[in-house]
Amino acid sequence: MSKENYKFGRYISTNQEARWATVDEIKASSRYINLSSEDYPSAGLPLLSNGREAYVDDKDTHTLIFGATGSKKTRLFCMPMINMFAKAGESFIVSDPKGELYAKTSGLVKSKGYNTIVLNFRDIGRGNMWNPLFLPYELYHSGDKEMGISMLNDFISTVSEPQRQSTKDVFWVEMAASFALANLMLLMEAGKKDEVNVASLAQMCAFENERPLTFLSQRMREDTIAGMNYRGVFVGAENTKRSIYISLYSMLRIFNTQEKLTKMLSGNTVDMRKIGREKTAVYVIVPDEKTTYHFLVTTFIKQAYEVLISEAQKEDNFTLPVRVNFLLDEFCNMPKIPDMPSMISAARSRNMRYYLIAQSMHQLRGKYGEDADTIKGNCDNWVFLTSKELDLLNEISSLCGETTTSDNRTRKLISISELQRFDKEKGEALIMHSRQYPIITEMADIDMYECFKGYETVPLKEFDLPSVSIFPVKEFAAAVVEGTKECPFT
Repeated sequence: MSKENYKFGRYISTNQEARWATVDEIKASSRYINLSSEDYPSAGLPLLSNGREAYVDDKDTHTLIFGATGSKKTRLFCMPMINMFAKAGESFIVSDPKGELYAKTSGLVKSKGYNTIVLNFRDIGRGNMWNPLFLPYELYHSGDKEMGISMLNDFISTVSEPQRQSTKDVFWVEMAASFALANLMLLMEAGKKDEVNVASLAQMCAFENERPLTFLSQRMREDTIAGMNYRGVFVGAENTKRSIYISLYSMLRIFNTQEKLTKMLSGNTVDMRKIGREKTAVYVIVPDEKTTYHFLVTTFIKQAYEVLISEAQKEDNFTLPVRVNFLLDEFCNMPKIPDMPSMISAARSRNMRYYLIAQSMHQLRGKYGEDADTIKGNCDNWVFLTSKELDLLNEISSLCGETTTSDNRTRKLISISELQRFDKEKGEALIMHSRQYPIITEMADIDMYECFKGYETVPLKEFDLPSVSIFPVKEFAAAVVEGTKECPFT
């Protein structure tokens, strides 16, 4: 056989067809872990696991997990993976819709000496404080203005996304977002460090501050972000301004009406730069019964990603010293993450992995539109537990391919009907792993992992909510009039 025929022959052979992967093939393409070991060499998506031994994908691959509500995706995959990350010394950031991931894994994580960060939007006042404007301010004043402004843009984009999704006329939302960004730029330049917070932003956007902001905007150059965006608001007719203010109030209402939340977001005990350098566990606990705080999860994830990319660029090999795993439960219930397709494309080479958990394909496409295909395409591992969504069932069935029956008929390797009949109690799941043939595996429930038992939940410490310093817009404008302060962007 010629070298060319040997090299390409298997792709033109007439007897090749779809089949299930063998257990030996899966084992050969994954990492074996003796789960009773004190420490693991690495961690990742479990492909085979009986609670005592596991074979995991520890490569730099992203994973997409599909499972309807009640399919046990948390107990079969999320909880075991978090404990495996901890025993492997890998950092992780998890969205925790019910708080059960923290309850089930925090004890083992603490025993491994992790720096644990908890953003608790379910029980505000326990865990850590995080100011989403702290890092942009630090970057802005440390010489990296471009990255600081980029983070401000992302913050405003995420805050306004729920409103953008709920209206057909996005003009007022866009104008309100531009106004909010202008206020943030002024806050970056003129505010003291302790005044740079969401409470100051909300106060600056109040109608009572229109006059001092109009005065300041008239002295700003039109070629600056603040000057241009202010003029877009203040040169309009009164009805136009009124509509913008109404949209703006709706956008920032949460910061005006929830005092405890606003105070929590005014202090800061989080240093994202350490997540990729020291083994760090980040739990973002958010109520699953309402979406009020979900935009904050999105903001945190986007900021963390940008910071970690920046930290990776400082290394000789452009990768983080400690691997960071993003485990995002209820991925499609969060506001759309800006630039998610490019994020998931670039993360792999920087020692970051994403585990995205969605209830359906429709949910993913509804949130990300055409970008959903890019996100799917960058996930080498697909896990399917259960669904009644026809589009998803068709896609999974088609990707598994076709085979020939004993009576020489062609049929799907697995039909839509068969996909709906996996045994939940046995933990049955279909996994399409990298370039291997698919496999139907039985995953161990978290309660079957004896090695992860015996650790008590770490109580969340209560912190004193700080007093909030507000940037005094009117006083600042008066000082500019008197000549004791300079107007920014002049």
